[in-house]
Amino acid sequence: MLKLLTLSFTLFFIACSSIVHKENIKLPHNKVYAVGSFWNYTQTPMAGLKTASIVESVLSKEKLSLVSLVEGDEKKSLKQSKIGFLKEETQKAKNLKADYLVTGEVQEWRYKTGIDGEPVVSYSIKIIELKSGNVIFNSVGAKSGWGNKSIGVVAQEIASELIPKFID
Repeated sequence: MLKLLTLSFTLFFIACSSIVHKENIKLPHNKVYAVGSFWNYTQTPMAGLKTASIVESVLSKEKLSLVSLVEGDEKKSLKQSKIGFLKEETQKAKNLKADYLVTGEVQEWRYKTGIDGEPVVSYSIKIIELKSGNVIFNSVGAKSGWGNKSIGVVAQEIASELIPKFID
Protein backbone atom coordinates (compact mmCIF):
# COMPACT_ATOMS: atom_id res chain seq x y z
CA MET A 1 0.00 0.00 0.00
CA LEU A 2 2.85 2.40 0.86
CA LYS A 3 4.50 1.70 -2.52
CA LEU A 4 1.24 2.44 -4.32
CA LEU A 5 0.81 5.69 -2.41
CA THR A 6 4.41 6.74 -3.14
CA LEU A 7 3.97 5.91 -6.82
CA SER A 8 0.74 7.93 -6.95
CA PHE A 9 2.40 11.00 -5.45
CA THR A 10 5.39 10.66 -7.79
CA LEU A 11 3.15 10.45 -10.86
CA PHE A 12 1.13 13.42 -9.63
CA PHE A 13 4.23 15.62 -9.34
CA ILE A 14 5.64 14.48 -12.67
CA ALA A 15 2.32 15.33 -14.35
CA CYS A 16 2.68 18.96 -13.23
CA SER A 17 5.85 19.52 -15.21
CA SER A 18 7.01 18.57 -18.67
CA ILE A 19 10.39 19.35 -20.24
CA VAL A 20 11.31 18.16 -23.73
CA HIS A 21 14.77 18.59 -25.25
CA LYS A 22 15.16 18.07 -28.98
CA GLU A 23 18.92 17.69 -28.68
CA ASN A 24 21.32 17.49 -25.82
CA ILE A 25 24.08 19.82 -26.99
CA LYS A 26 26.83 21.87 -25.40
CA LEU A 27 27.38 25.37 -26.74
CA PRO A 28 30.62 27.37 -26.72
CA HIS A 29 31.01 29.61 -23.71
CA ASN A 30 33.26 32.15 -25.48
CA LYS A 31 30.74 33.35 -28.11
CA VAL A 32 28.33 36.30 -28.08
CA TYR A 33 24.67 35.47 -27.45
CA ALA A 34 21.90 37.95 -28.30
CA VAL A 35 18.67 37.45 -26.37
CA GLY A 36 15.68 38.50 -28.45
CA SER A 37 12.06 38.94 -27.57
CA PHE A 38 9.87 35.85 -27.56
CA TRP A 39 6.79 35.56 -29.77
CA ASN A 40 3.62 35.70 -27.66
CA TYR A 41 0.83 33.27 -28.57
CA THR A 42 -1.09 33.95 -25.36
CA GLN A 43 -3.82 36.40 -24.44
CA THR A 44 -1.58 37.77 -21.69
CA PRO A 45 -0.02 41.12 -22.67
CA MET A 46 3.79 41.17 -22.74
CA ALA A 47 4.19 37.47 -21.87
CA GLY A 48 6.87 37.18 -24.59
CA LEU A 49 8.86 40.07 -23.17
CA LYS A 50 8.57 38.73 -19.62
CA THR A 51 9.74 35.29 -20.71
CA ALA A 52 12.69 36.71 -22.67
CA SER A 53 13.72 38.80 -19.67
CA ILE A 54 13.63 35.77 -17.38
CA VAL A 55 15.60 33.62 -19.85
CA GLU A 56 18.14 36.44 -20.18
CA SER A 57 18.57 36.60 -16.40
CA VAL A 58 19.00 32.84 -16.08
CA LEU A 59 21.53 32.89 -18.94
CA SER A 60 23.51 35.62 -17.17
CA LYS A 61 24.35 33.12 -14.43
CA GLU A 62 26.40 31.26 -17.06
CA LYS A 63 28.70 34.31 -17.33
CA LEU A 64 28.22 34.45 -21.10
CA SER A 65 28.78 37.46 -23.29
CA LEU A 66 25.15 38.59 -23.65
CA VAL A 67 23.56 41.41 -25.62
CA SER A 68 19.92 42.21 -25.09
CA LEU A 69 17.38 42.84 -27.82
CA VAL A 70 14.50 42.67 -25.34
CA GLU A 71 12.41 45.79 -25.62
CA GLY A 72 9.68 46.99 -23.29
CA ASP A 73 7.03 47.33 -25.97
CA GLU A 74 5.05 44.56 -27.59
CA LYS A 75 3.26 46.76 -30.12
CA LYS A 76 5.72 46.02 -32.94
CA SER A 77 4.99 42.28 -32.78
CA LEU A 78 1.29 43.03 -33.16
CA LYS A 79 1.95 44.80 -36.47
CA GLN A 80 3.99 42.14 -38.22
CA SER A 81 4.11 38.43 -38.88
CA LYS A 82 6.20 36.02 -36.85
CA ILE A 83 8.55 35.62 -39.82
CA GLY A 84 9.06 39.39 -40.06
CA PHE A 85 9.55 39.58 -36.31
CA LEU A 86 12.23 36.86 -36.40
CA LYS A 87 14.01 38.44 -39.39
CA GLU A 88 14.15 41.76 -37.55
CA GLU A 89 15.52 40.13 -34.38
CA THR A 90 18.10 38.21 -36.43
CA GLN A 91 19.29 41.36 -38.21
CA LYS A 92 19.60 43.26 -34.92
CA ALA A 93 21.67 40.41 -33.45
CA LYS A 94 23.97 40.38 -36.49
CA ASN A 95 24.40 44.16 -36.26
CA LEU A 96 25.57 43.70 -32.66
CA LYS A 97 28.15 41.10 -33.84
CA ALA A 98 26.43 38.25 -31.98
CA ASP A 99 27.17 34.65 -32.90
CA TYR A 100 23.85 33.24 -31.69
CA LEU A 101 20.28 34.46 -31.22
CA VAL A 102 18.28 33.12 -28.27
CA THR A 103 14.55 33.44 -28.87
CA GLY A 104 11.37 31.41 -28.57
CA GLU A 105 7.61 31.33 -28.25
CA VAL A 106 5.26 31.53 -25.28
CA GLN A 107 2.28 29.20 -25.53
CA GLU A 108 0.76 29.68 -22.07
CA TRP A 109 1.18 32.26 -19.31
CA ARG A 110 -1.72 32.49 -16.88
CA TYR A 111 -3.21 31.59 -13.54
CA LYS A 112 -5.72 28.76 -13.55
CA THR A 113 -9.11 29.85 -12.33
CA GLY A 114 -10.36 28.33 -9.14
CA ILE A 115 -9.77 28.47 -5.45
CA ASP A 116 -5.97 28.21 -5.61
CA GLY A 117 -5.22 30.13 -8.81
CA GLU A 118 -2.25 27.97 -9.78
CA PRO A 119 0.29 29.49 -12.22
CA VAL A 120 0.64 27.75 -15.58
CA VAL A 121 3.49 28.51 -17.98
CA SER A 122 4.58 26.94 -21.26
CA TYR A 123 7.25 28.20 -23.64
CA SER A 124 9.99 27.12 -26.00
CA ILE A 125 13.57 28.28 -26.37
CA LYS A 126 15.40 28.30 -29.70
CA ILE A 127 19.03 29.13 -30.30
CA ILE A 128 19.87 30.13 -33.85
CA GLU A 129 23.44 30.16 -35.19
CA LEU A 130 23.52 33.49 -37.02
CA LYS A 131 26.29 32.54 -39.46
CA SER A 132 24.31 29.63 -40.95
CA GLY A 133 20.78 30.60 -39.94
CA ASN A 134 20.21 27.11 -38.53
CA VAL A 135 18.31 26.38 -35.34
CA ILE A 136 20.92 24.47 -33.34
CA PHE A 137 18.92 24.08 -30.14
CA ASN A 138 15.19 23.80 -29.58
CA SER A 139 13.42 22.81 -26.39
CA VAL A 140 10.02 23.29 -24.83
CA GLY A 141 8.81 23.21 -21.26
CA ALA A 142 5.50 23.43 -19.47
CA LYS A 143 4.86 23.62 -15.79
CA SER A 144 2.16 24.45 -13.30
CA GLY A 145 2.81 25.44 -9.74
CA TRP A 146 0.95 25.51 -6.48
CA GLY A 147 -1.13 28.50 -5.52
CA ASN A 148 1.71 29.93 -3.43
CA LYS A 149 4.04 30.29 -6.45
CA SER A 150 4.04 33.17 -8.90
CA ILE A 151 4.14 32.85 -12.67
CA GLY A 152 7.64 34.36 -12.60
CA VAL A 153 8.95 31.63 -10.30
CA VAL A 154 7.47 28.90 -12.51
CA ALA A 155 8.91 30.56 -15.66
CA GLN A 156 12.35 30.78 -14.01
CA GLU A 157 12.22 27.10 -13.03
CA ILE A 158 11.46 26.18 -16.65
CA ALA A 159 14.33 28.35 -17.95
CA SER A 160 16.77 26.73 -15.53
CA GLU A 161 15.79 23.30 -16.88
CA LEU A 162 15.64 24.24 -20.57
CA ILE A 163 18.84 26.23 -21.06
CA PRO A 164 21.57 24.06 -22.60
CA LYS A 165 25.00 23.46 -21.13
CA PHE A 166 27.97 25.62 -22.11
CA ILE A 167 31.60 24.59 -22.47
CA ASP A 168 34.83 26.61 -22.41
